[in-house]
Amino acid sequence: MRTGHRVGASRSGRLVLASLLVGPLLVACGGGSGSSGTTLKIWDYSAEQTDFHKQVAEEFHRQHPDITVEWQSIAQEEYKRTLPLAFQSGQGPDIFYWSENGPLAMSQLLDQKWIQPLDGGSALPASFTKRWPEGSFVDGVNQLDGKTYAFPLSESTYWGPGYMFLNKRVFDDAGLDTAKPPATWSELKDTCAQIKEKTKAYCIASPTKDVDFQRIFYALASGEYTFNDLFFDYRKGTFSLTEPQAQKVFAFIQELKKDGYLAPGNNDKNFSRQQFAAGQAGIMMDGTWLPSVLKSLGVESSQYSVAPHPVPDTGSKGALWSRPDGNKYWVSAGSKQSKAAWTFLNWMTQPDGYFVKEYLKSGFGTLAFADNARYITDPAIRQIMQIADKPDYRVKLPLPITKCPDLVKSKAYIKAIGQRPTWEYEAMSGALNSGDSLRPEAERIVAQRQKTLKSELEKEAARGLKVSLDCFTFPDWSYTSDYRPAE
Repeated sequence: MRTGHRVGASRSGRLVLASLLVGPLLVACGGGSGSSGTTLKIWDYSAEQTDFHKQVAEEFHRQHPDITVEWQSIAQEEYKRTLPLAFQSGQGPDIFYWSENGPLAMSQLLDQKWIQPLDGGSALPASFTKRWPEGSFVDGVNQLDGKTYAFPLSESTYWGPGYMFLNKRVFDDAGLDTAKPPATWSELKDTCAQIKEKTKAYCIASPTKDVDFQRIFYALASGEYTFNDLFFDYRKGTFSLTEPQAQKVFAFIQELKKDGYLAPGNNDKNFSRQQFAAGQAGIMMDGTWLPSVLKSLGVESSQYSVAPHPVPDTGSKGALWSRPDGNKYWVSAGSKQSKAAWTFLNWMTQPDGYFVKEYLKSGFGTLAFADNARYITDPAIRQIMQIADKPDYRVKLPLPITKCPDLVKSKAYIKAIGQRPTWEYEAMSGALNSGDSLRPEAERIVAQRQKTLKSELEKEAARGLKVSLDCFTFPDWSYTSDYRPAE
């Protein structure tokens, strides 16, 4: 999921910032603002986890009475506006959540001077790093110059988009069985036709507003090729919205809309999730995080089922992607509480600790540093795990920075997407609503992004960096299997 890198101040952003910086935080735990010792401020946008975070803060304070945790969650879009304003004013949190731009997140955050290494840059103990599978710490992704800046929160087998959620009540009303989900595009259309004919519900609750369009596009695109959220084809080293596979997927989504199978309106993800939760739609394409969101809306796992995404009738030619970009919690560069931040993060990631057990039992998703199968009890997430455990449901993408380490110093890709970060989604949403062809706008997007990427790489190479378009090109990689660099 991509968003802008430098977000201008807005009235709503200033109001949210004021609410965060003036007066007590909404989530202040374990001793309160009047207690002695260190206060550690954490910000994220996981509103459905607010009660859980309160419990975590209380338990941590019980074990570490000298540290009080104030954990604040705000709406995602407001968060993206507020966090840059907080850093600009020197009043940011000590620990913050950030997952934009995948493997490029660290280099972006370093460039913006937002982060510092864990534990002040000290060498981290093996007892910490051994909590993760081999290969989880990658130079240029979460480590640099011998210092570690982050750790994978989410693992990359189960976590991510690309699952199909089926409302049991709607399927029952339509005379359908969620145990026999549509497996192909034709079967999806047949299912939708029956839901439309026999119920008052829409077939698919599919958000189409800007980046929320990604949910249905990711799921369907992964049957055609190994699409990724950076809209980049690593086999060819090009931005990919003009590729025949991408055009085919979008044309199919247009067919679904034309046939009346998508819920009407230019809706955001929250509205679509509420439609699904209320039984106003039979199907929703979303990710591993949806069970916890549905639970917050009063929907238990027994009320829906999870299935693999449907694939083209000719069979799957791709897969969902996997890459080492689960690095999501960072220590702010301006924080004076680096020791307390390290104490908390080290405590949080204990594989048999309080955070792991309660996070997984609560059904919030999967973790990279834990035995997920041991603690997860939510039936929906266990279904997700069974789906993704099948060979090649997800495949590992090539990682350009391992091919060209100097990319950690490069700004070329960030500049290529930074001029209009949500352009691809804007184009797809616009074409879907208008019924026009996506191709003309896709050609403009790809031409502009590719031109910027190529020219910026050439400028950086002229200044001595060992970078080129070849760093992003892996012609021998297959879309349907893990990328494995030559030994």
